[in-house]
Amino acid sequence: MTIQKNAYVDVNPVILTIDQKIVFAKRIQGIVGGGKWHLPGGRVQYKETLESTLKRIACTKTNLKIKLFYPSLKESLVGIYDNPKRDPREHVISIAFLCKITEGKTKPGTKVEAVNSFSEAETKNLEIAFDHRKTIEDAFSILKKNSSTTKDEPLNATQI
Repeated sequence: MTIQKNAYVDVNPVILTIDQKIVFAKRIQGIVGGGKWHLPGGRVQYKETLESTLKRIACTKTNLKIKLFYPSLKESLVGIYDNPKRDPREHVISIAFLCKITEGKTKPGTKVEAVNSFSEAETKNLEIAFDHRKTIEDAFSILKKNSSTTKDEPLNATQI
């Protein structure tokens, strides 16, 4: 009998600062993607909504409290990334959403050695883990298209 393996589902909050920078976490050495910057992310747990997962992950990895950038998941969706090779450990489907900071001071959390925010230009020279470069390109593209529609500005993580 063959046991069917299933893909995992992760979410990635693409956390924006008021100056349109994206918050990244630097993975600790000794793990896959160690020493590289990545969007904070993690598994959706059983009976957990996508939005509550985004909030849990952001707090766990960066110490920031967040909410969706736009009123709904659909409006805040950056993209769905399902390449089976995007994560070398296993098949992980990632769903990314634009989010904004509501409160908090950054502090590295689980499997994170540093937290910082970067502009679109600054991300060009970053060593980025997984396929997160594609995700941030998609996020900046959405922000450019929607630049005049933000009514509720995200907080600036001035401590970054």
